[in-house]
Amino acid sequence: MKSKIAVMALAALSLILALVAGAPASAHAADKPLIGLTFDDGPSAERTAFVLDVLKEKNVKATFFIQGSHAQQYPDLVRRIRDEGHVIGNHSWDHANFPELSQANQKQEVDRTNATLKTITGTTPVLMRFPFGNSTPYALKYIRSLGMSGGIQWHWEVGEPGDFECPGAAGVQKYVLDEVAPGAIILLHDGNDVLSCPASQWDYLSRTIDAIRAKGYEFGVVAPSNKPSALNEGSYGVVVAP
Repeated sequence: MKSKIAVMALAALSLILALVAGAPASAHAADKPLIGLTFDDGPSAERTAFVLDVLKEKNVKATFFIQGSHAQQYPDLVRRIRDEGHVIGNHSWDHANFPELSQANQKQEVDRTNATLKTITGTTPVLMRFPFGNSTPYALKYIRSLGMSGGIQWHWEVGEPGDFECPGAAGVQKYVLDEVAPGAIILLHDGNDVLSCPASQWDYLSRTIDAIRAKGYEFGVVAPSNKPSALNEGSYGVVVAP
């Protein structure tokens, strides 16, 4: 009996220490299905820091598919993404449409971005998301020769306007919530087209995170998979606990 009381006391002490340190008692509730938020096209001076602030406040880890030219321009933001525990993937150098490129240029888009991200973060990405979701047989074969997984697509069953189409905060929230399903990868952006949307649209992020949790989900990050996901348009990726 004394040993049982001692164990309970130790557990209570651990919980108190976690709360004092400002950390959650558990990083993930194992019985909850996972959603993977992904942000493409950044980093950007206009929005990436805001997105990171919200994710930090809400204790959410996400996956950022980074454009190489933007990483070169804003290396401090890339380092912040890394330092705050998010996953970084390759999203090409300048958001070119791969089917329109020569094989040499496709290779360059991948290699230049990988090299830049490795210089900034110390690590080469293992995930690839092609711009517009458009890969080619050559590019897929090439990234696999590098040990990369891709292309990472997303859950797109309902097909409502995405954030890059500027539907407003309520519209983005509806799009995300309608695409929520266990293991779904959600497509969002923190650069390029979305920067032309009204600033008020960004109100969606905090309340959408709350709404997803209210539906009984938690948040994970994208990891490589050796088999395609029918849920996420054939992605060779899976959402896992951070």
